[in-house]
Amino acid sequence: MQPMLADADIATTIFITERPHHAHEKVRDEDLSQWDTLVVMAGDGLLYEVVNGLMERPDWEETMKKPLCILPGGSGNALAASINHYAGNDHVAKKKLLTNCTFILCKGLHTQMDLVSLSTASGKRLFSFLGFGWGFISDVDI
Repeated sequence: MQPMLADADIATTIFITERPHHAHEKVRDEDLSQWDTLVVMAGDGLLYEVVNGLMERPDWEETMKKPLCILPGGSGNALAASINHYAGNDHVAKKKLLTNCTFILCKGLHTQMDLVSLSTASGKRLFSFLGFGWGFISDVDI
């Protein structure tokens, strides 16, 4: 991944999360004007944190115009796999999926993405991509 980014002349700033909700807080509170693109190298769960942190910002409408990239690095990489598919690539996983998604980032390819907005009875508003489900499904399994 690093050699591809270097060849594409893409400078990076690395931020490593240290605890749950760390990414959420970082993108919610940070001055993001110093970066052209936000890249999350993780699974779908950390991207969920980032999206919800971005949507809590007072300037969320402007912030959500900034490209957001996912590089698969977690146990659940459904969004990365979906992007890979819609970019016209064969179904792949692990290292090949990471290579394909890094290539998409290096080429500067991006498109708009829909989010699902969900308001809970307690008044909390959550945002999701790909879909959402209720916890009772796991209760049924048990």
